[in-house]
Amino acid sequence: MEGQCIAGKYRLARLLGKGGMGSVWLAEHLSLRTPVAIKLIDVEAAKNAGARARFDREAQLAARIRSAHVVKVLDHGLTDDGLPYIAMECLAGETLRDRLSARGRITLAETAKVVSHVCRALARAHEAGLVHRDIKPENIFMAREDDGEIVKILDFGVAKATDALSMAGVDPTRTGALLGTPYYMSPEQAKGLKSVDYRSDLWSLGIVVFECLTGQRPFTAPALGPLIAKILGTPAPALSAAAPSARIPAEVEAWMRKALAVDPDARFASARELAEAFMVASGTADSMERGPSTGLPGARSPSAAGSRAGAWDTADTVALAPSGAPPPAAATLPAAAATLAVAAVTPPAVAPPAAAAPRAPAGPAAAPGAVAAAPPAVRGLIWAVVVLGIALLAVGGVLAATLLR
Repeated sequence: MEGQCIAGKYRLARLLGKGGMGSVWLAEHLSLRTPVAIKLIDVEAAKNAGARARFDREAQLAARIRSAHVVKVLDHGLTDDGLPYIAMECLAGETLRDRLSARGRITLAETAKVVSHVCRALARAHEAGLVHRDIKPENIFMAREDDGEIVKILDFGVAKATDALSMAGVDPTRTGALLGTPYYMSPEQAKGLKSVDYRSDLWSLGIVVFECLTGQRPFTAPALGPLIAKILGTPAPALSAAAPSARIPAEVEAWMRKALAVDPDARFASARELAEAFMVASGTADSMERGPSTGLPGARSPSAAGSRAGAWDTADTVALAPSGAPPPAAATLPAAAATLAVAAVTPPAVAPPAAAAPRAPAGPAAAPGAVAAAPPAVRGLIWAVVVLGIALLAVGGVLAATLLR
């Protein structure tokens, strides 16, 4: 297919990767002369009405979320042969799977960045009523940009829409269907339950974090049956036992136990809460600058400790197409692609909280080191004492001057 023109607008240049439903190509926009990534459905898969509907549905769902941590979808249409395609931005970088394969494991600070960026994308998806259902290292892309590296979610091919805007009749997610990668499935997903919601994505991200920090998956087995049995009935091993030399803090061990709780109600309540808790537990801060709060409904002010995670990226916004309006296009990328990113999204039954409240502006003077390091309530008390002391000195000066006359 190399050199073939798609829809009279794109020329395929090089195969980037292949997946179960199709392939992703590096292509050139013929009039703009810019690189794009083109996802094509497999010819045989296109003969299956369900697979084709899922491909189209992926594009429609992905178009509902605009985030710096989800690959931009540029176009969606049909080839001259009548096969659907998705055009998306072309990225430079590697998947998290590529990085883990090369290094074995990554540092706590690098893991914190992955958690923060992925959770920003998941928060937007979950607020829009979408559940990804296939969070794994292959679907997390480490994209190089001019000002550093940004993490993006790929491949929403098994995403699930649960809100009123989902496309009637094309939801391929049925009770009893195992969709996703078994090693990263939540217990409820492994059971094939219809009630899978956004908390399943939080479990999967917990598995990804375990692998990032230890270089191992917490649950392994030679066959699907024993693997599901472990996921359903065996607690994940301690991080320190899986990687003794990593010197993982006890706070992160506690975070992991909550992230991988079998009961969804015992897990973190939202992607935002999970990310902020990890920043606190790991003693790290996200390396990406963030803007003020987005002010989305349901926003909660972070705790004094959790607030160090900062306000969430203002570039992340949710776009909900009005009923009946044709949604923009979306995208996804197979695991093998190492130079591009794609994305789409899925909805949960319960929408978690939105943006964190912005921080209060700093005072007129910078506090000394010890004061600046104190919690906000303590700093306020210290400043009140300082101001009172200055006032008393001023009054004393006036009285002394009066008595000396």
